[in-house]
Formats: sequence, C-alpha cells, structure tokens
Amino acid sequence: MIVTKHAKSRIKQRLGLPKRAHRSHIHKVLSKGKLYSRQKQEQFKIHYNHYLYIFRLTKKLEPVLITTFSMKIA
Repeated sequence: MIVTKHAKSRIKQRLGLPKRAHRSHIHKVLSKGKLYSRQKQEQFKIHYNHYLYIFRLTKKLEPVLITTFSMKIA
C-alpha cells in the first residue's frame, strides 16, 4: 500500500495520528470500512469512523491513499 505525502499530512492534521500509526490505521480502514462509492475502475472511496478516504489503484491493483476528509456533521 502506498500513502502519498498529501495523505500523510491530512491524516496527521485531521486524525492526529503519528507517522508510525498511518499504515496500521489504513489497513484497518480497508478491512473494516464501508465502500462509499466507486467512480471508475481505478478510484474508490471508503467511509470509516466519520471520515472519507479516497483511494486509487495502481496498475498492479495496489491501493494508493490520496486524501482524507471529515464527514462529521457540525
């Protein structure tokens, strides 16, 4: 699994997780999260714990985390 620099900074900013916790958190998101939408063959979104995670797939079908959004209702 690949995590972009942008996604790393958003996880730190929005979830407050340290760098060493990113990979385990994303594995948890992929296994326990709910598929929110699938726009194309190579892009999908997962909803987990009031956050939306946007992924793309590489040519080898490896997920790449692009960014994270908060879905909390104010």
